[in-house]
Amino acid sequence: MPMHSADPRAGSHRTRLSVLRLLIASLLLTLLARLSFVQLLDQHKPQQSAGITHLGAIVVPAPRGEILDARGRVLVGNRSTHVLTVDRSALDQQDDRGAAVLARLAPVLATTAADLRREITPCGVNVPAPCWTGQPYQPVPVATGVGPAVILAVSEHAEQFPGVSISTQTVLHYPGGSLAAHLLGYTGAVGPDDQKADKALVDADTIGRSGLEESYDSVLRGVDGEQRVQLDPRGEAVGQDATIAAQPGNTLVTSLDADVQALAERSLAAQIAASRAKGKAAPSGALVVMDPHTGRVIAAASYPTYDPAAFVGGISVTDYARLTAPKAGDPLVGRAIAGAYAPGSTFKLISTADDIGTGAITLDGHYPCPGSLNVDGRTKTNYESETFGEIDLRFALQVSCDTFFYAPAVAEWQADQRRVEDGKKPLEPLQAMARAFGVAQRPGVDLPADEQASGSIGSRASRLATWKANKADYCAAAKKGYPDVANLADRAYLTQLASENCTDGWRFFAGNNADTAIGQGDTTVSPLQLATAYSAMINGGKLFAPTLGWGVVDAAGKTVRTITPKVLRTVPVEKKVLSFIADSLHFQDSHSVSGALAFDGSPIKTLIGAKTGTAEVYGKQDTSWLASWGPVQPGASPSKARFVVVGMVEQAGTGASAAAPMVRKVYEGLLGAYGAPIVPGAAPAGKLPTVTSRTPVARSAPGLPKLRSSGSASASASGAASGAAPGSASGSGSGSASSSAPAGSGSATAS
Repeated sequence: MPMHSADPRAGSHRTRLSVLRLLIASLLLTLLARLSFVQLLDQHKPQQSAGITHLGAIVVPAPRGEILDARGRVLVGNRSTHVLTVDRSALDQQDDRGAAVLARLAPVLATTAADLRREITPCGVNVPAPCWTGQPYQPVPVATGVGPAVILAVSEHAEQFPGVSISTQTVLHYPGGSLAAHLLGYTGAVGPDDQKADKALVDADTIGRSGLEESYDSVLRGVDGEQRVQLDPRGEAVGQDATIAAQPGNTLVTSLDADVQALAERSLAAQIAASRAKGKAAPSGALVVMDPHTGRVIAAASYPTYDPAAFVGGISVTDYARLTAPKAGDPLVGRAIAGAYAPGSTFKLISTADDIGTGAITLDGHYPCPGSLNVDGRTKTNYESETFGEIDLRFALQVSCDTFFYAPAVAEWQADQRRVEDGKKPLEPLQAMARAFGVAQRPGVDLPADEQASGSIGSRASRLATWKANKADYCAAAKKGYPDVANLADRAYLTQLASENCTDGWRFFAGNNADTAIGQGDTTVSPLQLATAYSAMINGGKLFAPTLGWGVVDAAGKTVRTITPKVLRTVPVEKKVLSFIADSLHFQDSHSVSGALAFDGSPIKTLIGAKTGTAEVYGKQDTSWLASWGPVQPGASPSKARFVVVGMVEQAGTGASAAAPMVRKVYEGLLGAYGAPIVPGAAPAGKLPTVTSRTPVARSAPGLPKLRSSGSASASASGAASGAAPGSASGSGSGSASSSAPAGSGSATAS
């Protein structure tokens, strides 16, 4: 056999392995030598290391910026309050770990030592709430708004309360109480989801949770400061270092006028009470005052309401349960903007614009106004079956003749039906005009999206979508037959309606289009949407995205941003048509204009124009509306009107009996009917107010998380205390804020 020589690569591998072993051994010997020196030869080294301190930081939250009205008056401000804190590090250094201190402090705060211990214990995997979510070395706030008795008890016996301090902090203050609550909104503590979305947020921060507080949170929040402390190796605070001052948030100036807002809220509450005294349910209502030429909101009142101060420092379980109880009526929902209701005959502004645009009627033509009209085999009537014979458009608007508007709507549906049968898409001009005026879309006001209703408009597409979503319920109801309804006639009607909806609920009939023409059926709007639509009528066709914010001012008093309402579109209606509609509805000494009777005896009656609405809702009393504008001298151009005021009271009767007298009170204040007008010059503010510079307000660490009033049990509502109020607190429209009739409902009247 041939001989083979050894592989030279094997020797090379052995050499490298030997070198690596030698290197590892050298490193181990060096490490052991150094360790031996530190432990055996240099006995002072561990003591020196133990004495080394390092820096920690306590966040000093910035005071939130103020919110002012159009004349510079404070709607949301800051006030100083006394906060009692406990330094856990100081307690831990005592022999009993502070047990005696907590035992003495507990009765002063009307709580227990065990509860205090839990509050100051840092949160962890095995530490359930309540616990402290801040830095372990940070003094923990355990009571806010402490009174003189607590301050004296602690300060005069400081030797008995080592580690306990009382400092001054700033918290939000609402000088008007519940004034404009739904617009201003409320704040809450930071939660984990917030910190994921914004890495700059810390536990001690407060952020906006609704209303303007949420929309302009980045403007109002400011920049946190920092108190640096010296920490020993155990993480205990042993001294203070430098302090970086917090920068307060900017000031938000709004277009709201505090006096007008207060007047609107008083008028609304008074009308609710008056309607109830007449036997009406009147569970809720709203009032909106706008400048039609700028799109700025001057006031927006909603009933029922709430006090946003309840959310400062975290709302209690008791308060949150009270606000969300069924009998409370959803006070957290702002009806003026987040509610959606059938508008009744106030919708005839849109119907008229459509009928003129399509050529169905002319400004000077005469058309029938019978007491009733048969559509789809059902009889649709005027209010109280009134009949006026052949009348022109002006008179039809003044007396609010429903049958006058039914006929063009039915003709439109028939023309579209022929298109559908020919395989073409329907034009649906009435629905297109409604969308042009902002119906079925958010108004775009500068509030959170879930706090502004889109409303709805009945159409072929909307009916089909509704049917697909509810078909199973319709069919189940038709089979079950409403056994819980005691009235046999109502039970039979509902069962028949459910049966029709089960099989044909997707169909959009001529009668549905007729209902749409008078603001009934599937059509709903918010009071703010209606105000923007009537503002477009007054200003010549500009549909604004309304705004509440007007300007942002920094701490030096300098305006850093001006907020200008955007024009969403120009409605496709000639200015002369818009003026004709407004002129037709200008109040006169006679009562030909519906709603004028409610202004009898008022010196401002002939300065006002308005359209009433009485919307029928199945199973409820009528919803009362008035959409109005003024002041306008008789014979003058409607464009001279400086205000648009829309009022709505749910389940209160006709527009003339509830909404009209309520709106009258607002105009009498605006225009100074019995004294000086509540706004200078009886006109909306024309320029931003001068805002004086303000010295940054000192705010003590550690901020406002987990605070409670002195003497009360520590409690917070799940979600609400961390900022996200559950359920109806979101401010979105709810079932109680919707007044659309059931799909496929029968005849309806509106005035």
